[in-house]
Amino acid sequence: MESFNFENIRSYRDDEVHDKLLEMIEDDGFIYVLKKIYPDERIRHLSKELFRVNSVYDFQKRYISEYVKTLLQLTVTELNVSGLENLEKDKAYIFISNHRDIILDSTLINHSLLNNGFKTSEIAIGNNLLIYKWIESLVRLNKSFIVRRDLKGKEMLTGSQKLSAYIRDTLVNRNTSIWIAQREGRTKDGIDKTDSAILKMFNMSGSSDFTESFCELNIIPVSISYENEPTIESKIAASYAKITGEKYTKTLEEDLEDMGRGLYGLKGEINIVFGKPINDELKSIEKIKKKNEKFAELAGRIDDEIYRNYKLTKPNYIAFDILTGSKKFIREGKYIKAEETKMQMQCKKAIALIKGNEHLLEKIYYGIYANPLISKIKR
Repeated sequence: MESFNFENIRSYRDDEVHDKLLEMIEDDGFIYVLKKIYPDERIRHLSKELFRVNSVYDFQKRYISEYVKTLLQLTVTELNVSGLENLEKDKAYIFISNHRDIILDSTLINHSLLNNGFKTSEIAIGNNLLIYKWIESLVRLNKSFIVRRDLKGKEMLTGSQKLSAYIRDTLVNRNTSIWIAQREGRTKDGIDKTDSAILKMFNMSGSSDFTESFCELNIIPVSISYENEPTIESKIAASYAKITGEKYTKTLEEDLEDMGRGLYGLKGEINIVFGKPINDELKSIEKIKKKNEKFAELAGRIDDEIYRNYKLTKPNYIAFDILTGSKKFIREGKYIKAEETKMQMQCKKAIALIKGNEHLLEKIYYGIYANPLISKIKR
């Protein structure tokens, strides 16, 4: 494996935690955000408490996990986690999941691991989200490593090789799992599809033997579903612009707002399912001669496992019936008329502040919820 310097992308280690926390507590931007969450008295106590935190595990267990528990109590009706029997506690994995929310997907997956006696994973995060210095410090303290989204040409190739080496080094040499989304950016239309470019990046640091290279990574597909789609308004706006050919440029401030809406918006029921390792699939894929077709097939197998385990909720069934003009699922008792009416009102509210053709905006809204069901039926 080629040698790289990981200093500017790696997560922080235990011996750095104390100093980084002290830096954060002196940052006016970080204090401003804390004041949005806690009363002044709690912040004063928090400042003293952080002086005594000296490990990443301690930081995650005492603060991140407790914060997530509070968040779940306020914004989630039910969190269901299954498939943990597919994991071994002394083994490192790459968790590839569908991507619905900027922060929550990886946060809830790690929360589920931590609270079931597993080590948390390192989290891939794009540098485009590191708007302020304190955000970078916070995520790197929380076991995140940085994926450079701003590289071009030869720099992009070198950056991908370095990222691949970091991921494999983390798994193989540090025996620490990795979480990464199945593609760059959240799905905007509700269709979850693994980008084979992610798999090609993984393979840059592997051996020439396809099966050996990917077996070493222990890929586990993870399915995550939200009853109420996070940040649906921005997803509708982005999808509308794509369909109509209009220019849509998201600002850094809008990314920050989406992070907040994703965290504090009402999410209803959330389901997380850890799938089966794909190692057993690799030998049959190895027989495919063309390299690009191998990666495409592997991506398809990951998608199959994600959709096999994807848990549907009432909005998926309601949206399908509205979008297709059928009564299939109301007849099957998946929902009642009052729930359909409620969703129609939620749709009106979601698109109210978005400029554009109302019929198309409604179609996009219902498509975001219906597409997971459609994709699952097709498989």
